[in-house]
Amino acid sequence: MVLDHREIKHPDLGAVRVFLVRRTDSNPLTGCIASVTSSGHVLKSIDVEVYENELKFADPASDATKNTFVIYNPGRYDGVLVLVPDKDGYEDIGWSDPENHYTGGRLAYYNARLAGPGGDGQFKIVKSENSCNPSCADGAITQFILHWNGNEYLPTE
Repeated sequence: MVLDHREIKHPDLGAVRVFLVRRTDSNPLTGCIASVTSSGHVLKSIDVEVYENELKFADPASDATKNTFVIYNPGRYDGVLVLVPDKDGYEDIGWSDPENHYTGGRLAYYNARLAGPGGDGQFKIVKSENSCNPSCADGAITQFILHWNGNEYLPTE
């Protein structure tokens, strides 16, 4: 089932249509980010575990960095997937554990939300972490802000 799609201006490939799809025949439910160029070339897709239909584009979908942002929720907290354009399509999300989308990855931030875009036209990622000390219910929540440095998202100093 196609949940949404956007036409994205890719710096190397031109117009790319990005689809957010939910596979209804998988358990756990799997979402997919599928992309195709205006010439019909299919780019590598990205699978992500989602709860029901919890897969959507940010508003706006892309910011001044030319990155595209997708919000996902595998069942508890939202996460942010960042589609960073490269010459072949989009960089690998780099899941920490391809079977567990709660752990995030290089360009996948679980328990996170977007802030902005700010005056510079860029989104920042607000990442939350729970110390789970003495328990996860009573743990201290720490938030930190990640900004794009042209190559990756790093904590703001």
